[in-house]
Amino acid sequence: MSAETATVKSGTVKGGRSGKAKAGGRLLTIIPPEGVPFDLRIASLFARAGAQIIDIIITVGVSLLLLAAVGLIGSVDFATATAIASLIFLFIGTPYYILAELLANGRTPGKRLLGIRAVSVEGGGLSVHQIVVRNLLKEIEIFTPILLLLGATPDNLLIPLIALAWLIVVVAFPAFTAQSQRIGDLIAGTAVIAAPSAALLPDLASAPAPPSAERFVFTPAQMDLYGAYELQVLEKLLRGERNEINRPRLSDVAMRIRHKIGYEETIAPHEEEAFLQAFYTAQRGYLEQKKLFGDARADKHYGSEHSGAD
Repeated sequence: MSAETATVKSGTVKGGRSGKAKAGGRLLTIIPPEGVPFDLRIASLFARAGAQIIDIIITVGVSLLLLAAVGLIGSVDFATATAIASLIFLFIGTPYYILAELLANGRTPGKRLLGIRAVSVEGGGLSVHQIVVRNLLKEIEIFTPILLLLGATPDNLLIPLIALAWLIVVVAFPAFTAQSQRIGDLIAGTAVIAAPSAALLPDLASAPAPPSAERFVFTPAQMDLYGAYELQVLEKLLRGERNEINRPRLSDVAMRIRHKIGYEETIAPHEEEAFLQAFYTAQRGYLEQKKLFGDARADKHYGSEHSGAD
């Protein structure tokens, strides 16, 4: 794993990925390159189910509109209409989920309304591969069994019963995984979290900056490389104790940020904290000005992941 790739700690077993239970639910602990861990709360099963229901309502609604548009509603019997609607739903559902998560950084409309999003358990943004895999498997896990149940007839109950048993296993599966992952999440390396509010406490940004901080100037291109999550990590570091133990970490973070944004000007050791404070203030103002704070620019991987980079 490269220095620029975030790592994940979940649980207390060394090297494991078990969820860490705390008040309010399980946590996914991410350790970004800056080395300051922060916790993301894993979404509850109720929130995930609610988001799924909302998305199903949307896709079923679109399917019914298409049926009405081609004049099939009322002109064919119920069984035929159900079969056609199922096929339309099958071809609409997967592209809907994939495109929604690609365009909204792991959020479908249902997830957005319930305040949850899909993330990579490795700590970076979602890759195209992960989004495609988790949503293609959703067809096998959820939608195909549902369609088989809808098509059940009294003279052929074996297949619907198998589909029902499979659905029960799929619904119960997340309860037995450390990060509440369904089968598709486990294979794709993803998890669903409660989207954290990216609101940062105002006193740190408004606090008087050291005099030496005034000389640090950052371009929009440089600030575009970091997002709200990384800003929260930097805030946590700057709020930490000022002591000799913490000094090496400040130096390391300053070096990593300089390397990431291509800041070529020399920074003396005694200026490193001022550099970080200046970068924090400039980055926060940039994100708030662009009205992207905590949403589309959730993390520094947002743009690259959507282009297919991993």
